[in-house]
Amino acid sequence: MKKILYSFTLLIAAFQFSFAQRVVLIEQFTNSGCPPCAASTPPVFNYVNNNPADVVAIGYHTSFPYSDSMYFENPVESNARVSYYGVQTVPYSIVDGNYYSNFSSNFNSVIANTINTRKAIANKYNITNLNASINGTTLNTKFVFESLAASNINDTLRAHIVVIEKNVLKSSYAASPGANIETNYEYVMRKMLPNQTGSFLVNRNLNEKDTITLSWPIQKIKNNAEVRVVAFVQNKTTKEVYMANLFSTSISTGLNEMIPDGLSFKAFPNPANDFLYISASGLMNDATLTVIDLLGRPLLTQSVSPNKTLLLNTSEFKKGVYFLLLNDGMNAVSKKVVIE
Repeated sequence: MKKILYSFTLLIAAFQFSFAQRVVLIEQFTNSGCPPCAASTPPVFNYVNNNPADVVAIGYHTSFPYSDSMYFENPVESNARVSYYGVQTVPYSIVDGNYYSNFSSNFNSVIANTINTRKAIANKYNITNLNASINGTTLNTKFVFESLAASNINDTLRAHIVVIEKNVLKSSYAASPGANIETNYEYVMRKMLPNQTGSFLVNRNLNEKDTITLSWPIQKIKNNAEVRVVAFVQNKTTKEVYMANLFSTSISTGLNEMIPDGLSFKAFPNPANDFLYISASGLMNDATLTVIDLLGRPLLTQSVSPNKTLLLNTSEFKKGVYFLLLNDGMNAVSKKVVIE
């Protein structure tokens, strides 16, 4: 009976392992100055956007063939990945490290078949997000990497945690970041945590786990709302990527929108364009209204009188999310608003 039960347990484990779907990683090497990149890189990212359960992407901006502002914002780690794979021209696409690599113009014609075939192969790792949050000017991350194959113990594995900016507008640069026709650059690699070497995975036996906690003082990000984190496991020797996942980030301001009894705090229209009306009733005294951005920086301060409506000019504000902090000396409350 024990032998039968043991065999049945193994069968269940094998069944679960074989049907744990892999999420495929595309590492896209591109440049904001090359015309072929403008033609062949967007279709790669469009496929990723349309198939988020199957595939994730990282876009590395290179030093060649033309100047690229996004490259100069993090040249060390971009150069490291270029060197690791021996990339000599762009646009160039690499799937799961060693599964597929080719010019992006060739890749686009076979991308669906390549991804579908690769994702059918059982993955060897599970990645769980415990924290990916922005607090002020710091990104905090905490991920669990769980081994799903006993054979992992024989491999030299690295956990890579990569901060990307999902969309970077050309208009966000004072000077053009590149001369091609693209106006929006996707999945831009901003930082590899802790660096390009990643973190060594120690607990690689079946069902063993490594928990990795890392923080980064945010730099060069154009829009915190576009920050995402890609986590993946890679065999350093063979270059094979065992599993990847993309995670959104939450943004903490230390504020909340709980309104005390007897106090009404309204902001309209929301989303706003050029003007925002602020009204507050139930204030004990004249109050101070402070507009705060997602980095926690105060941008504007106005006085608000009880039971009166304040007209706030928002025409000079950049599009994005802001918090209104109202303080009458007795209560401090906040409200989130969007400027379009």
